[in-house]
Amino acid sequence: MRIVLSNASYSWGGVHQVTEVLARGLQERGHYVAVFGRPDSPLEERLRGVAPFEPILKGMDLHPGVVWRAARALGRHRADVVLTLMKKDVRLTGPAAWMRRIPVVVRHANDRPLRGTPDHRLFFGALPARHVANSAATRETLLRSAPWLRPDSMAVIHNGIDAARFDRATPAALGLPESALAIGFIGRFDERKGVLDLARAWPAVAAALPHAHLVMVGKGPAEERTRALLADAERVHWLGYRRDIPELLRAMDVLAVPSHWEGFGLVAAEGLAAGVPVVAANASSLPEIVEHEVQGLLVPPGDPDALAAALVRLARDPTARARMSAAGRARARDAFSLDRMIDRYEALLAEVAKKR
Repeated sequence: MRIVLSNASYSWGGVHQVTEVLARGLQERGHYVAVFGRPDSPLEERLRGVAPFEPILKGMDLHPGVVWRAARALGRHRADVVLTLMKKDVRLTGPAAWMRRIPVVVRHANDRPLRGTPDHRLFFGALPARHVANSAATRETLLRSAPWLRPDSMAVIHNGIDAARFDRATPAALGLPESALAIGFIGRFDERKGVLDLARAWPAVAAALPHAHLVMVGKGPAEERTRALLADAERVHWLGYRRDIPELLRAMDVLAVPSHWEGFGLVAAEGLAAGVPVVAANASSLPEIVEHEVQGLLVPPGDPDALAAALVRLARDPTARARMSAAGRARARDAFSLDRMIDRYEALLAEVAKKR
């Protein structure tokens, strides 16, 4: 197959990781893969020398110049099928593919509803040949919000991770005392990620566990508020934005993922692969990743008291942590492998391309 992956986002995140993994994985299986994206984006940098990259997706939705350039690029690459990774791509590469009668598969990365407006009915109803949700929760939200979507058009393909990379990672040096217990947060500092809930929970955790340290990894719009809430708190470490996620996770004893909603919740699956018990919110896709009392604990979203109690409980129970660590590694290998994800995308894209 000749496949085009379209990702118009600029900042690096989970959807970029999925794009890179798919580009590499599908190429390794003998397919031709080109990637459309924003100029000077981290994705362009990561894919340089890996796959043909078209830096053309910069402009407002339906920008005629961008759509025209995308249509020309699709012709040059002789695409059989297009996979759009962001909603913006459906309004840029999507119309270009429609002009050339190339089928489009739309991937939905976030557990957010569609609207019944004419533009959503056009771009997410009439234009795509198929849809992919990265969790059952996302699929349910989309179908509930858009009854004009056919249920048989919406597949679920969980994100895949390279579990071996986490197994062989060397724990990062966090600069903590030898006897410290590291509780970590990794992700965007955004209110919907539950980072403010964690900040409100931490004083109770710190008071109950004198040897516990909170390791905060990431950045984002809620960072100032998070820092303000933790200004007087003990044993908080700010690491900023980091890319050495496997090494950081291997250095942690418990991972907090208190998101109010997610698309997939990649960091939770990565935590399992690294053997870190996860305390996650019982929201969106997170219960699909973390089974309560098996690989970690689930707590009500937006409940700092429940979050604090779960963190303290795991911190005080090394036997439970060891059991959950082993169960997490097994689940990551079995349920969220890269090969499984690429298998399913390859089969779906081939099915759609044959109908062209």
